[in-house]
Amino acid sequence: MIVPRFIRKGDKLGVTAPSFGVNDPLDANRFSSAKEKFSAMGYGIVETPDVYTADEEGRSAPARQRVDELTSLLEDPEVSCIFSAKGGDYQFEMLPLMDWDAYESNPKWFQGYSDNSTLMFKMTAEHDVATVYCGNFGDFGMAEWHPSLTENLEFLEGSRTSQDSFPFHATDFVDRVTGLESFQEDEPTVWGSSVGDCRFSGRLIGGCMDVLAWFHDKRTADPSGFVDRYSGDGIVWYMETFDMTEDRIRSMLRGMEADGWFRGCTGFVFGRPLFYHGETTYTELVRGALAHLEVPVLTDADVGHKAPRMTFINGAMAEFSYSDGGCSLGYDLRSDA
Repeated sequence: MIVPRFIRKGDKLGVTAPSFGVNDPLDANRFSSAKEKFSAMGYGIVETPDVYTADEEGRSAPARQRVDELTSLLEDPEVSCIFSAKGGDYQFEMLPLMDWDAYESNPKWFQGYSDNSTLMFKMTAEHDVATVYCGNFGDFGMAEWHPSLTENLEFLEGSRTSQDSFPFHATDFVDRVTGLESFQEDEPTVWGSSVGDCRFSGRLIGGCMDVLAWFHDKRTADPSGFVDRYSGDGIVWYMETFDMTEDRIRSMLRGMEADGWFRGCTGFVFGRPLFYHGETTYTELVRGALAHLEVPVLTDADVGHKAPRMTFINGAMAEFSYSDGGCSLGYDLRSDA
């Protein structure tokens, strides 16, 4: 597993829009604020032309252009980390056009969440480069950074290797007035565990369930090599959903298991669902679907669409320690390459 070089002051941070572009003035204001904050800390920002464009369906640009702009950041020696501008629905259009040789020749941090699982799952599971499932670039534009953002940056800088869950979380997206608002933390956070207090570790892999289900259904990603290489370390799967039904989630989990995706799994971590449709509760669903594997299943985790987000590093050796509704997460961020 390649862990990219940690970022340092003086580096440039790339921002590109591999799915949706930013065309809301409040989002643009948030981006301006994020650039100012990073600049004050000694980082330069390189934005690709597609960041502030969007067609009628939200695409920032045609797929070929999005690939070329991402590749330009990968090949820029001054850029050490790439942030996605937003999520969306269209990253899958980039996959047939991606130059994976260019990516493997220029491994660097890539961060985002939601639809960004499309690229990041492939980057880590098939190309052995660690990626970061955490906030998109706009999160860094809030007037006062939430602690999760400070900790996120510290992971990227290599000064942090562990993190604790947060006490409160948002229950939904909220309308913005200035674009500089922080997360609206309106509900206490209580993680759940299928086995009570527990500790487990392994290579971390996962992402947005909506994307993972598409990968599995369409056979457009193959984690078998990842599972073969790292099952001896143990593998921790994390997932969170934007909008899925009970039946679809159950079918997805059963299918993944049948196809060997969960071989060597030492535990599961599920984030809070944004939209979930089913008669069974989300927690009951995932616990029931995976109970026969006899590994811990954590739920209501700080990962995904309901902020704040802990920094989940795909490909890294991770250890989860759960106790009494809270969880700590620690990493070994040494590169194996």
